[in-house]
Amino acid sequence: MLGCKQQRQPKLFYSLVNLDERIRPDNPLRKIRDIIDFSFVRPKVEHFYGIRGNPSIDPIVLIKLMLILFLESIPSERELMRRLPERLDWLWFCEYDLDSELPDHSVLSKARRRWGAELFRTFFQNVLIQCLKAGLVDGQVVHIDSSMIHANASVDSLKPAFAVLADKIYQKLEGSCSKLPEQSSDNIEAQTKLSPTDPDARCRVKGKQKVLGYQEHRCVDDTNGIITATITTGAAVHEGEILEELIEIHESDTQSKVSTVVADKAYGRAENYKKVKAKNITPCIPHAKSRGCGEGKFSRDDFQYDGVKDCYVCPNGKELKRQTRKPVNRNEHMYKASRKDCQRCPLRANCYSGKYSKRVYRHEDQDVIDWADNCMSKPRRRYFMGRRQAVAEGSFADAANNHGYKRSRWRGLERMTIQNLLIASIQNLRKLIAGSSRTGRKFAATTSICLVHLMFIRLLQRLYLKIAIRIPLRMRKMNLIRLDVNQAMLLF
Repeated sequence: MLGCKQQRQPKLFYSLVNLDERIRPDNPLRKIRDIIDFSFVRPKVEHFYGIRGNPSIDPIVLIKLMLILFLESIPSERELMRRLPERLDWLWFCEYDLDSELPDHSVLSKARRRWGAELFRTFFQNVLIQCLKAGLVDGQVVHIDSSMIHANASVDSLKPAFAVLADKIYQKLEGSCSKLPEQSSDNIEAQTKLSPTDPDARCRVKGKQKVLGYQEHRCVDDTNGIITATITTGAAVHEGEILEELIEIHESDTQSKVSTVVADKAYGRAENYKKVKAKNITPCIPHAKSRGCGEGKFSRDDFQYDGVKDCYVCPNGKELKRQTRKPVNRNEHMYKASRKDCQRCPLRANCYSGKYSKRVYRHEDQDVIDWADNCMSKPRRRYFMGRRQAVAEGSFADAANNHGYKRSRWRGLERMTIQNLLIASIQNLRKLIAGSSRTGRKFAATTSICLVHLMFIRLLQRLYLKIAIRIPLRMRKMNLIRLDVNQAMLLF
């Protein structure tokens, strides 16, 4: 029997509507509510509110709305509140009903400005604690990297810094500006030019293109890619300056000792090698190659360094003496052989073809650089550098693809810190949810998986015997066909 045509008839009252029954059991928001206890928010923010006036929106509801903002990669808070009545799971997660009065989008920006970044840092740490309890963090091997975030301002808006600061000082005296931008940068243009739209953003030349924005520095655990520390700075801050601080935050929050740190060439500084050596940490950090000994078939390793005389000894046994008291470019000292020794040397054709004499350059901290190069074998170094692409760079790629990471939604260093803390917390939450579901399935199916593996091994053994019998003895002796059960098992 064909049913009637479906037509919706608006009702004045709805009864027997339960949002909890309409949310599927595997909804991510349902799992987030079961994992995270949001009750810590109210004691943290209660001192920001007075005892008189109209009651505010529940702070727990506000932080849940901010969480949805980045979880769903919604472009703005105004758009979030526009979509909120259409999503039953969002209403259920924020403890709203179908006929509840929803707050205005400006409430979120006011609360964020009032609370500051400390509350969101606490939220990030709470999520990290849950990851530690779930066994997703090992803490011994960490990857450190940074990524650029474009500011919500144009590079064309840059003006001389004194004009921007003068205007901000005037606004501060008038009472409309509560904070002056910090000036800490090693970039000349970042010190001389600022954007009046976003004074905290800094300019950095990336390749041949100027980029105005911020930079987030992350410490990511190697085991499951959990983000254990995050620091937000201006774009002009060099990555190598943040290495030690990230390691300290990681060890403090995870209560574990780092044994190996992996990073790219930007962190390959002698100062960083000294710091990790003092902490008994093995670095897997490449560095920019020095000038060495120039042309010729001999490398710098063929020239033996004499620490007592502070000179190099060439393969022919002649000394190369240091020529400079202070290091030249790249913090390197130059060691030079005498012109007579080079002209009479029988190895000159394989060593040096210049007009004068052989020169060898040595970094003033060459000992610690050599230690960093030789503290790990080459295969293991290649393994960790390959892992870095999947763990550290993969973390930034996931944030950019799923949570709108590469563009700042708000202006100011503190608000940018809030954005990065929320995105990092959401990424850890997703891994925590996936890890807990995998663990449950693993324990539930352990017995059946073992039985299937045993049956599969016996089947392979029978097939091996049947095929081996049919293969002529002559071919088996010639090793033209080789059958190995272990190799076949590796394919599965």
